[in-house]
Amino acid sequence: MSRIVISGASGDLGRRVTKLLLAASPGAELALVTRTPEKLADRAAEGLAVLQGDYTDRESLDAAYRGADTLFLISGLNLGRRVEEHRNAIAAARGAGVKHIVYTSVGGGEHPKNPALSAQDHYQSELDLRSSGLAYTFLRNHLYAEIVSNIWMAPAAESGRLEMATGEGSLAPVAKSDVARSTAAVLRAPEEHAGAVYEITGPELLSMRDIVRIGSEVHGVPITYTPLTREQRLAHFDSVGLPRTYDPAMPASDEGHRWASDELVSADVAQAEGYQALLSHHVQRLTGRQPESLQSVMERVKSVRYDQIDASA
Repeated sequence: MSRIVISGASGDLGRRVTKLLLAASPGAELALVTRTPEKLADRAAEGLAVLQGDYTDRESLDAAYRGADTLFLISGLNLGRRVEEHRNAIAAARGAGVKHIVYTSVGGGEHPKNPALSAQDHYQSELDLRSSGLAYTFLRNHLYAEIVSNIWMAPAAESGRLEMATGEGSLAPVAKSDVARSTAAVLRAPEEHAGAVYEITGPELLSMRDIVRIGSEVHGVPITYTPLTREQRLAHFDSVGLPRTYDPAMPASDEGHRWASDELVSADVAQAEGYQALLSHHVQRLTGRQPESLQSVMERVKSVRYDQIDASA
């Protein structure tokens, strides 16, 4: 295995992928790049290279990426700003001699008219990578099943209702572990996946009513689903104090996430309009195993706070 840089290595996905790569090849040559190296003190103590690198600081990336053959570019979180941040990363990779970038895109991100604000960022970054002159692989990761389980359905189980602007749209939620396993499979032999685009989905295309039915079964309580309009959904988020516009300086929620209502509602609308109605067999193709079902994920993590779900959960 050639030298791999994991950029964004201190986040959940970076940690999971690092663990899988080292389990498969304990001597793997990895460089873990993060804005916050102190969060990877455990890995540094094990002798892994932990380097400071910030997508807003091109010079830090120039140094952090040097000597790598493959860059695992975990997309940034700064909605509306990450296109430029990713451009910094791509330019730094090219200057550092990186040959191949594996990029975490998003399900439905291939269409220029997708109304999801996040998908619009990813669409442009995919275009930038295609024109970069470097080999690339896109992992279009669909919505985490853990989000559906613990952010959508756990509160719905308490209130007895789920109300979203998702209409009658469908999606195929995917377990975090399946995203990580698929990524690790690509990174172990990136040359075999040059130019490939993978839709990383769960095993079932589910309507919102399917999801509510599963949630009702798992939690043992009746739950109803009511589609809302975009305006109604925004008004709900306004009423609970969620900001409309993403800001990286905004305080985290009680469960550790930083989301703004414009982003969340645009994702709802994208689902309602069919942009998430995609199902693939790419997880099985990459890993040799069927992805975990939403019901299985929900049963496994329903009692865990979302921000405390880790690779052992």
